[in-house]
Amino acid sequence: MAWLQSMRPASFRGVPFKIDTVGLTVGRRLARHEYPQRDIPYLEDMGRKAREYKIEALILGQNYMASRDRLLKALEQAGPGQLVHPYYGTMQVVVAGECQIVESTQHGGLVKIAIVFIEAGKQQDPKASADTQAILKDQYASCNASFAGDFSGKFKVAGAQDFVQQDGLNSVQQLMGMPGMGIGNPAAVRANPTSPLNALLPENLQSSLLAPAKLASGILSMISTVASPLSLLGFNLPTVPSSVMTASRLLQNSNRTAMTDLVQQGATARQVMDLSGSTPVTLDDARVSRTQVVNLTDNILMRDSTGQSSADSLLQLRTDAISHFATLVPSLPTIRQVTPQAVLPSIVMAHDQYGDDWLGAGRDAELVARNRITHPGFVPAGQEIAVVS
Repeated sequence: MAWLQSMRPASFRGVPFKIDTVGLTVGRRLARHEYPQRDIPYLEDMGRKAREYKIEALILGQNYMASRDRLLKALEQAGPGQLVHPYYGTMQVVVAGECQIVESTQHGGLVKIAIVFIEAGKQQDPKASADTQAILKDQYASCNASFAGDFSGKFKVAGAQDFVQQDGLNSVQQLMGMPGMGIGNPAAVRANPTSPLNALLPENLQSSLLAPAKLASGILSMISTVASPLSLLGFNLPTVPSSVMTASRLLQNSNRTAMTDLVQQGATARQVMDLSGSTPVTLDDARVSRTQVVNLTDNILMRDSTGQSSADSLLQLRTDAISHFATLVPSLPTIRQVTPQAVLPSIVMAHDQYGDDWLGAGRDAELVARNRITHPGFVPAGQEIAVVS
């Protein structure tokens, strides 16, 4: 009979036994509220009752006593243990109270043990968790403040020769010409006197060069709103070669280095925020993003021109980003490799790997994108395909 074939050999903590009868108690926990002068009570649902599995275990045979003692030891052991229930499968349970053991000389070689198991469940204490996104946001602001502070201590055009001032202006204009940079709506910026972008308006740019902290705040504010900071990571103002390094020429090169550092530091911090703000699909994606964060920040931290305040702030931002990724790890699936033995459409492979929910979850498109499959109708055979586990 089919039901007999589906039954499993019973055991508790690895000690096998036979069964005579089994029972299961289920239901809901209800708190009954009866009020004076009211005929109708109110029953408050407090959740599902813990399931109780009642089993009459049998151990028999000429050497039944040794098996009996092993089962008794397992029943008296503290804490939850694994029960293989013949009808309900494998579960973690605890022994509820007393177990009744019956032996008799009339039925030699046999012991009956009445046991009640209760599902163990798990303790779910309230846990305080840090808002890692808020921590990152605060540290990002600290980074920009440090970048601006270091820049203002290095960039100087006040009192310098005209070509030094003009070179500083050209540097800012070159930055404003980068993809995604620029003031989209100057009128809106002018209407908001507190906006840091006011420093970058054409009519204010000359005076902003004389206030490096104000200039840096405007540049970093623009970087924080650019669609993608990736192109800014390569922003670089080369030093000006000269046969004779005068004081003015040295100042010009120092200003260029300060501007390059400011832009790359701001773009790096912004990219760290973008990587941390995106939700990785798998554990492997999270690891890739975490590695990118480390590599990006290393490029800045390893430079001699990076100021101490900027380095400390950026290092803390990296630490906070890594901590944020660590909070995501327990909930992320992994990647496994499968090798199709025949060419299949992506929808067929997605159904084979993910079951009936493949369509709603967009698994076929995800499979195509992750493996860079040329045509969704032809997943190649004989080569490994990455599948979300």
